[in-house]
Amino acid sequence: MSALGNKEIMAKNIQRLMKSKGIDRNKMSDDLNIKYTTLTAWIKGDSYPRIDKIELMARYFGVSKSDLVEEQNQNRNEPADLVAAHIDEDTPDEEKEQIINFIENLKKARSNNE
Repeated sequence: MSALGNKEIMAKNIQRLMKSKGIDRNKMSDDLNIKYTTLTAWIKGDSYPRIDKIELMARYFGVSKSDLVEEQNQNRNEPADLVAAHIDEDTPDEEKEQIINFIENLKKARSNNE
């Protein structure tokens, strides 16, 4: 059981998803039409988003709501990390991107079935 509160868990999950997608606060706040200061408060764990904003972020990242609100397994690697660990340096970037996209599509399909 974790000592983290809901706001801290949400903050860590948003940060993790932003990092995995290569998205910064400016882009995300613009894309979702959310105030930069509001998003910053969520990312810092100062406040917690309403359910409609959680649903909006889940769709944006292509994940289930539980991926945002529940503590995630810290041993779980992101797709880019897994690809980097198993592909040699001669693999073209285009092929690496295709593999990452395939993994992301599998994750989306899985979250749609939940």
